[in-house]
Amino acid sequence: MRGPADDRAGVPRALADEVGRLSLLALLGQAVDSAEEAERLLTRNADGSPPSAADARRNLRLRVGFAELQHWVDDLDLAGRDAEVRDETSRLLGFYLHLLTYAFDRDISEAGRDRLAIRSRGPLTGAPCARLTALRERVSSWER
Repeated sequence: MRGPADDRAGVPRALADEVGRLSLLALLGQAVDSAEEAERLLTRNADGSPPSAADARRNLRLRVGFAELQHWVDDLDLAGRDAEVRDETSRLLGFYLHLLTYAFDRDISEAGRDRLAIRSRGPLTGAPCARLTALRERVSSWER
């Protein structure tokens, strides 16, 4: 994790890198689980009908969860390929946070409902959930 140099003074860089990588892997695991749940929630409410109160609460919990995950991911002090995965993970978490925020917004005009289609287009490589899964598997393979 990032922090004052005094906090890390006695920790060898190799150990710090290993802890950072394991932390990233754990956060990716939670991100994949949350992304899968978000996809189910978004699919269930894709017909444009008002979400149930339970779905609205689940949406709020997921949004808070994605914001917390993004905070934790952004705080990881990583270098090289780990840093690249961290940065992409942060972007994907932000994507889900944005998507959930606007998907349940009651005041979106009919033309604005096209924002739901963002899941299938854009500069991302594959579906966001599949990409988070691939990142998790990549980091996991580094540990073997």
